[in-house]
Amino acid sequence: MLTVVCPSCQANLRVRPELAGRAGKCPKCGAIVQVPALDAEAAEDRAESGLSPRETTAGDEFPDIEPTDRLVRDYHYLVVDRNGLVAAWENNGQGWTIRSGTTFVRAARNADKLPSQGDFKLVELQLARTEDGSHRLTGLAVYQLAPRYALSRIERGEDAILQAVRGPAPLSKEQKTAVFAYIREKFMRPIWEDHAALVDYLTNLDYHSPGISPHTHPFVT
Repeated sequence: MLTVVCPSCQANLRVRPELAGRAGKCPKCGAIVQVPALDAEAAEDRAESGLSPRETTAGDEFPDIEPTDRLVRDYHYLVVDRNGLVAAWENNGQGWTIRSGTTFVRAARNADKLPSQGDFKLVELQLARTEDGSHRLTGLAVYQLAPRYALSRIERGEDAILQAVRGPAPLSKEQKTAVFAYIREKFMRPIWEDHAALVDYLTNLDYHSPGISPHTHPFVT
């Protein structure tokens, strides 16, 4: 599946590869969404498999386009509030963990510790595998979560928090500090130190500096 973003409502949408190069209506808001064409190598692979692109007009709807409903398994996800880090997720079998005092505990076993409301943001740390099998940090996206019951969705499953996403958001200086501290603690320096734009953003503690999202920030891939 390909992932595209609606330019109007910012919904993350999944599209079958054979729809590459087509345009259609977002199933959420009706805006026109252009699916990028496949690169030459991918197009050649599809041709060899006997699949051909289908033509369409910009007014057609995608019957099979749907919002992304799963966390990307190679990424790390954080939830921050006004004061800093609240919860974290990585694909290690532990599911979401939440801060409890000076440590983190499994959210599934400590549902009573999940706050029911607050100004929460979901931070997506985007990682990619390199040719040698290691990872590198390639981008960072920030999303505003619903003010009520966003974290309680964690009880329903680790992906359920995506249903609370309301759109892109900025990070405050306290949140930047918390995210950068997590990165330095979790990842070895070679994974992130060469990403100058990301490091510059997180170490620029100006509260009014621009937020990061896949749609607005140039270093997010």
